[in-house]
Formats: sequence, structure tokens, C-alpha cells
Amino acid sequence: MAKEVYIAGVGLTKVDLTGHIFGSAFDLFAEAYRRALEDSQVRSFDALQVGIMDSEEFENRANIATKVADHLRLTGIPAIRSETASSTGAAALHEATYKIASGEFESVLVLCGERMKTVTTEVATHIMSKTVDPVERSFGFTMPALIALVTQAWFRDRKLKGRAISEVLARLMVRAHALGADNPLAAFQGKPEPLDAYFDPKQNLPVATPLMRKDCSPICDGAAAVILTSRPQAVKIAGLGSATDTSSILDRAELSHLAATRRAAQLAYWRAGIRDPRALEGLVIEAHDAFNSLLPIDLADLGLVDADDSIEALVGKTRGDPADPLDHPVTGVRGRMPTNLSGGLKARGHPVGGTGLFQIAECYLQIAGRFPNPKAQVKGARIGLAHSIGGPGNNVYVTLLEASDGRRLRQPVPRPRLTFEASDHRRETSLPSLHGARGVVEAATSIYVTAEGNVGPVHVALLRIDGRRVFARLEHPLREGERIEELLAGETVQLLVKGEGDHYFELQQRGRGFTLARIVQAIRRRVGRGPNETPPTGDTI
Repeated sequence: MAKEVYIAGVGLTKVDLTGHIFGSAFDLFAEAYRRALEDSQVRSFDALQVGIMDSEEFENRANIATKVADHLRLTGIPAIRSETASSTGAAALHEATYKIASGEFESVLVLCGERMKTVTTEVATHIMSKTVDPVERSFGFTMPALIALVTQAWFRDRKLKGRAISEVLARLMVRAHALGADNPLAAFQGKPEPLDAYFDPKQNLPVATPLMRKDCSPICDGAAAVILTSRPQAVKIAGLGSATDTSSILDRAELSHLAATRRAAQLAYWRAGIRDPRALEGLVIEAHDAFNSLLPIDLADLGLVDADDSIEALVGKTRGDPADPLDHPVTGVRGRMPTNLSGGLKARGHPVGGTGLFQIAECYLQIAGRFPNPKAQVKGARIGLAHSIGGPGNNVYVTLLEASDGRRLRQPVPRPRLTFEASDHRRETSLPSLHGARGVVEAATSIYVTAEGNVGPVHVALLRIDGRRVFARLEHPLREGERIEELLAGETVQLLVKGEGDHYFELQQRGRGFTLARIVQAIRRRVGRGPNETPPTGDTI
């Protein structure tokens, strides 16, 4: 039987937006390590697990786990690096947990973080876009642009579009910053965001429709440390789940949710003996919201709320002034599932290699009764759920922590699938035979700054043609006031394969009259009830 694994202490740095607090990644890790030692009686370690996503490019340093061990004067113990894009911090903790559970190790130090402010925002965007599938990058896709497609599909399932989407995203922004403003470790401490700021085109530039700058987490520095041990402590690791999905969303069965989140959650619940996560008492959640739209998607994928109820579970009604998120009856401090009370990735900050471990440490601090923001401390917190997304939802980790006193009874849960066989399926990368074919638009976005840093907008649609998906750029410019995501969703377009296999599409009936969607849009603009005009271009993050 696997050994129990406990948390003996945690250490979190302040998440920094200035780039001036930490002189190197080693300084960053040393600060988190120092704070963890202050929080723990464990002083010796059998192994070091380091999580960092892009030290080669942000820091110009390779073989960094060895160098961290040396810098911390832990030379002699095995040190290894984990990297799974933006879920790296959670991945490192999972690997360290398995080392102790196997019986080979007694205590492991987990150190995860990122120093991203060594470069400009544009360079950071370029670096992180390397996690994107090459085919998607060739169309200009960045991480926010891919999540924009998922967002479009999810909101379309909810029958929301235009201004209604913006109202939801604006309130999610307000929620995150209201919580982060009172978190002394958050990047946006003391910086709440008013609702009007979201609709100010000078403050809030477009990134990839419908996502705006204020929908995206910041470039920042930060690190977390967690000390794991086999010696009994007040909080234990209750269940781990991780899963992958295809690198490209072209190969996914569904676009409007993240299947890897669903599978990782299923595995974590099974290992923890949780049949119905909605019935858990004392639950606290830290879910991955690198972009505002991910949070309601996360809660549904984690099985905590029905998809159609997840918006209201976070922000209530989208009319009137936003209420204090701490008072929300479902996700507030006294609710059934207090969620992202740290401010989440959007307001606490997202130092990509460390974020997953930050979330786990924050869940631990809730259970221990020592959350950094006392107003957001959940009374009676007993179970923590940390959810971390790597890349565009293709490497996801779910971590369950629990108070160790054993009050909750484990329930029988059906065993999920644990093994997979290799598949011979290969996506066709060149589709010249589809030239002239008609396809249905599943989702579309306008990318304002591409993976290579070129200023857009580039209008890209995801098409379904004869059971397969392809990306294609819009052949002709949009007319004034047209928004591609509203103009195209569900429409039939024609694919054009040009030159070296480049994909473009053209709108049916363009120049020969209006479709019903265009007629409605024109009428709404005329009477002043339509969506805002396409906002001006600008830098992305």
C-alpha cells in the first residue's frame, strides 16, 4: 500500500509586477525556501523537485535543478526539474508525492516559480506561444487566442454573444481584482478594478476576441515552496489526478470544454474516495483562470456546478453593480464552494512555472486557518481542490488536500480508465483536395497580436468540413462594424487552399446581399442596441 503524504510547511513570495524585487531565479527560490523553513519543523530533505517552465529563455539558464540545489546548499540530494507548461507547479508536487508514497523517500522539497519580468510583454508572449501546436502558431495563434476559441464555443452553448459576453467577462474581472486587492501576496494588491474600466477602449485593448487585455493574467515574478513528508501532519494529500489532451484543438472531440480537466478531476475524486464533489463539506477551490472566461468553464468541468449555472455561481446576475464576491452564497467565503479567494491567476498573478504550487499552498493555508487575507479565510475549511491547466488545456492537474483527522468517510467510486493504447490516427496536415469545399464555422476570433508579434487583426476561423477540423484565415477584410465571431458562428463558408497549402475562407453571399445575421446586426447598430464597434488595436499580453 502506498504511504500517506503530508504537507509539513509552505512558503510563498510576493508576486511581483515590477521585476525589481528578485535579482535572479535563485533569489526567487531562496525566498520561498526561507519562508517554508520558517513554517516547518522539517529541516532535511531526501530529494528536491524543481518546477520552472522557461528558465532557458527568461533566465538564460539550463540544468537549473542542479543549480538551485547548489545555491540552497543542498548539494548531494537528487534534484530534478518538472515542466508541463503552465501546470508545471502542480506537476512538480505530484512527482514529489509519488516519490514519498513509493516508500523510497521520507521528505521532499518542492520549489516552483518563474522570473518573467526579464523580458518585455511582447517577448514573453512569443516565448509562451511556443507551447502552442506548430499548425496553430502558423495561423498566428497565441495562448489567449486559443482560449478565445474555446470561450466562443462555450458561450455559444450558453446562447450568449456580443455585449452579453462582455458583461460576464467584465464581472469576472471585477471579482478577481476585488479578491486580489486584499491579498498581501497578490500582484494586484490594493488595485481593485471598476466595472467601467472593462468597457474603456483606452484602458482595455483587444487581445483575441472576445478576450481583452483585462481578461488576461499578468506577466510577473513569483515562487512557492512546499515541504512534503511521510511524517503525520495536520494536512495530507488526499487525491491526485492528471491527464493530457491533444496538442492541437483541431484533434479534439469537443471544443466547448477541456476534456483533460474532466479526466484529471475524475481520477483525483476516485483516489480520494469522493463520489459526489458537490456534497463535500468544508471545500475550498483554487482553479486555473489565466483568462477570465476559464473560471466558469473550470467549475463545470470539475463537476462542481452545472455549466448553465456556473456564471451565476461566480458573479450572480449580470445586471446592476457587482456585489462583494466574499458575500456570494455559492462561491463566497461562506458558500458551498469558496472559489479563488486569492484573486486567482488574474489578480494574484501567474508566474507560470509556480502557479500550480501557489494554488496548492493556498488550499493548504485555508485548511490550516492561515490564509494570507484574513477576510477570505473560510471557517471550517477541510478539503482543498487545486486545479492547474498546462498549455491550451492539454496537460491538466487536479490536487486534493484534506485535514488529516479522518472525519470524512471514503466512498466507493467506479474505477476510471487508467491505461491507454497507442493510436494510428494521424491528422492530415495538407488538405488540397478540400479546395472549394464548404464548411461550418465552429468558432472564430480576431487575433490582434500574433505569436510572432505581428500587429493584427488576423481573422481566423475553426471550420468543420466532412467530419474534420481545419483552420483558415478570412480571405477579405471585414466591413466596418462587423465582428467575426458574431458574423460567422454556425455559418457555412467556402475553404480556399492556396500556394503551399495555406488555408483561407470566404463568406458565402458576400457582395450579393445580407444574410439574416447581417440584417439583424445592421438593425441593431442603427437603433443603438448592438455590440460595441470593433475596439482599436494595441499590445497584447
